[in-house]
Amino acid sequence: MKARTLRPIGIVILAGLLAACSTFASSTPTPRPVPRVGMMHVGTDHVPPSLGTLVGRLAELGWIDSADEAMRELIGDGTKVNGQMKQLHGEFDGPRITLIWSNLTPEQVQQQARDFVSQHVDVIVAFEDKSISAARSATADPANRIPIVFLHPSDPVRDGLVQSLSHPGGNMTGVFGARDPVAKQLEYYRYIIPGVRRLLTLVDPTDATTPPLLAQAEDAAQKLGLKLEIRHASNDAELGKVFGALVPGTVDGAFILSPTLRLFHSQRIIELAAKANLPVQAHRKEWVAQGALFSLGVDVAPVGAAAGRFVDSILRGTPPADLPVEEVPRVEFALSLKRAAELHITVPQDVITLADVLYR
Repeated sequence: MKARTLRPIGIVILAGLLAACSTFASSTPTPRPVPRVGMMHVGTDHVPPSLGTLVGRLAELGWIDSADEAMRELIGDGTKVNGQMKQLHGEFDGPRITLIWSNLTPEQVQQQARDFVSQHVDVIVAFEDKSISAARSATADPANRIPIVFLHPSDPVRDGLVQSLSHPGGNMTGVFGARDPVAKQLEYYRYIIPGVRRLLTLVDPTDATTPPLLAQAEDAAQKLGLKLEIRHASNDAELGKVFGALVPGTVDGAFILSPTLRLFHSQRIIELAAKANLPVQAHRKEWVAQGALFSLGVDVAPVGAAAGRFVDSILRGTPPADLPVEEVPRVEFALSLKRAAELHITVPQDVITLADVLYR
């Protein structure tokens, strides 16, 4: 008799427990997927230094436990094989973020941008003009409007990447590391080598940013009393022909004008200039360490760190259109006294004191 009385009560209790468990399960939030950031750069002969500072800032912001570990996964040990980075692709899978890195040739960049779109990454980080352009094209369809953070564009307003620096609009924003200082580079050539008169000026006719830069260079050269010996080249083979046709003594140095030549062919140009016993300028201090006479260009460390903040803001829900483009105007002057000595160039002492970085 008692057993028959207790049995329904047990069923009621069991039903209540099941209902409570069901309510608890339904109220437990579904874990958010780990955000994925696709990063791309055209230039297989180097890794942009701003990648390291970007990853470092993401670590500071709590997305990564160890920036060093993440960089090892992305770029390996940073060594080269036959002038090309040994590791061109890498992926870091952390508990809070996934970073995907691709170092590309110009022919690969469009497909990589489309792959990032098809993989539904949360943010695309594009280093330099070609990767920025590819990311922009791949996300042009409203159905594919993945946010883009750009680094090192030649001029984001002039090139139509954003409506203005303060109000980007659209799905792109990022860090603008100052405009190409071609006039200043020519000035520094005269400071370092007061007797310089004629410069072999390397121009890529396929680079859309070349015409305005060439106009600036020609105006500056006229004021400085320099003669620009303009030669066209778009690849290593054409560069070899340009230097091969040089008559010794006809020019005093080489000047890399077009951004595409600086970004993709600096190492080859430095090698060719060395064989011709000519000084050549560069856009980054890393190339001065490898044989250029001097560089005058943007200090890339703040650029990468700022880009890390942009990625953080977007992943936390801020649209790119609401993030003003940040301009990092600091220009860094690096000088190789070792290369100057090899070329029998006596650099004025007051120029040496101007250098931010000296290689001896």
